[in-house]
Amino acid sequence: MGWNQRLEDWRLLIELAPSGSFVARDHDRVIGTAIGIDYVHCGWIAMMLVAPEYRGRGLGARLLEAAMAAIPTRLPIRLDATPLGRPLYERHGFLLETPLTRYVRPAGIPAPTLANDVVPLTPADLQEVAGIDAAIFGGIRSRLLERIHAVGPGYAWRAGGTPIQYCLGRTGRLFDQVGPVAAANPETAVALVAAALHNAGGKPVVVDAYDDQVAFVAWLQSAGFEAQRPLYRMRRPGAVTATRGECARLTEFAILGPEFG
Repeated sequence: MGWNQRLEDWRLLIELAPSGSFVARDHDRVIGTAIGIDYVHCGWIAMMLVAPEYRGRGLGARLLEAAMAAIPTRLPIRLDATPLGRPLYERHGFLLETPLTRYVRPAGIPAPTLANDVVPLTPADLQEVAGIDAAIFGGIRSRLLERIHAVGPGYAWRAGGTPIQYCLGRTGRLFDQVGPVAAANPETAVALVAAALHNAGGKPVVVDAYDDQVAFVAWLQSAGFEAQRPLYRMRRPGAVTATRGECARLTEFAILGPEFG
């Protein structure tokens, strides 16, 4: 289907949600998947995928309902939808939070100028990063962030000062992805992504950026990124509200990715 996930990504998702990972089969053939992740303060739906020749039979709805049922009922549930999947989620009570766009930087484009005020993000920084991420995202993803850092240390950068401003990234099957990017202003967000691109090794790179971050998006386009497709961050309310902190000094400019939130 042209998705970017590696076998290692699927294994990580099953590790994160061992009781929330579902597969649909036609005899011995895998024809669909869905994963419901419990991030403590919110749930996340990932890897909603149905083989094209099996669509239109209600299989996607059954997989979605199974993944949702694996998340505590009191929690709000969130996801990133494609245009194809959005109507299904709306029928199940999901509401639009904010639009994003996937930007792809083709292979072979020279890296932009490296800023002097960013340095590599180290494992020692991850505890603070996890706290900031929980405040911005609304769920606890500390174990996931540790794994992302471990597999993509060259994409992990930080800016000086308090709180830490940072970006992470990881390798994919077709392209590498930079995100999340959390910074106090667009200039720092740009510096972090520019640093990450220096370790791309000429590979194609994607960034899933919020549409309302106009200055950041303009820089992506000037740096060779091309808009590929829209994404829609959606939310299904729960009995409790996700405990998203204020973290007023930092903004998320790009997300970790639709697989993980």
